[in-house]
Amino acid sequence: MKTVKTLLKTALFGSMIAASSLYGNAEFDLLKQYVVEQKLDMDKAMDRKTWIPDADGLVENISDYFILDIRSGDVAPKNGKPDFEDGHIPGAHNTTFENVLNYAREHKAPDRILVVSEDGQAAAAAAVALRMAGYPNTKTMKFGMAGWNKKFDVWSEKRGNLSEGHKNWTKEAAPAPKKLGETPALKTGKKTGKEILEAQVQAFLKRGFQAVQPQELLENPNKYFVVNQGNAKAYGQFGRVAGSQQFNEPMINPKDEKKFGSIEFYPADKPIVQYCWSGHAAITVASWLNILGYDAKGTAYGTNALFYDKMTKAQFKKPEGYGFVTGK
Repeated sequence: MKTVKTLLKTALFGSMIAASSLYGNAEFDLLKQYVVEQKLDMDKAMDRKTWIPDADGLVENISDYFILDIRSGDVAPKNGKPDFEDGHIPGAHNTTFENVLNYAREHKAPDRILVVSEDGQAAAAAAVALRMAGYPNTKTMKFGMAGWNKKFDVWSEKRGNLSEGHKNWTKEAAPAPKKLGETPALKTGKKTGKEILEAQVQAFLKRGFQAVQPQELLENPNKYFVVNQGNAKAYGQFGRVAGSQQFNEPMINPKDEKKFGSIEFYPADKPIVQYCWSGHAAITVASWLNILGYDAKGTAYGTNALFYDKMTKAQFKKPEGYGFVTGK
């Protein structure tokens, strides 16, 4: 009888292990391996040399791009009409953040996509989803349509110096990052890395674009695992959000952890908030982490909202005056 009970317990335990292997960390391991194999680690998902040209760097060859304009509201100018109808880059296609991947596939978009939004923040997130889903050369326009023409300028009003004298801003050195060894528990029910990635990208787009506002970050930093997206050399003179970490973008397989961070520095059980100079890089990194299963967001407008007057680079200064067409 004891032998039978032992066999039953062993079989039950084995079935539990088999069932759990379909979910949780087993799925994450499959996804992580697939991302590396497909050259979608963070340094490829955000190739700093090519991923975010500004309007001035795009205008001469703008017709070479399949432009996905994901503006859907009446943000700038506020006149009761959708922003896309108020004006868009000639040849642009209008869709939404949630539908950006389906639209690209339905219209057989080439792997030369440019994503545009009001201020470049949502576009940065959408571009990551497209890169992870088979369009690795997707770009996003820095500062969005606000940088293209003053008619669409929503950026100027976002500039500020919120960190000045704030109780949650410090110039103390950040602590050295620690490897946490935690991984997200994924539950897509898929059995291959390719299928898991597809499910994660679709879920990310379905949730819609999400970013933390700079005021929220400053007032409630303890709610988050905060990362100042960059090294001390770049940001040290300006200070940082109290309690924040300070290291470069994470990688699954970092070639050099002094140059790149490690995904093992990030917790799987706490909301993560990144911030950078203009929001674009932090949102890109957070989106990549989100697709991998972390609860991560970027901070909109970055240090342009936190200490604009002290910045020596990456400032939004003024819109260009490039042309646009109106209507649907």
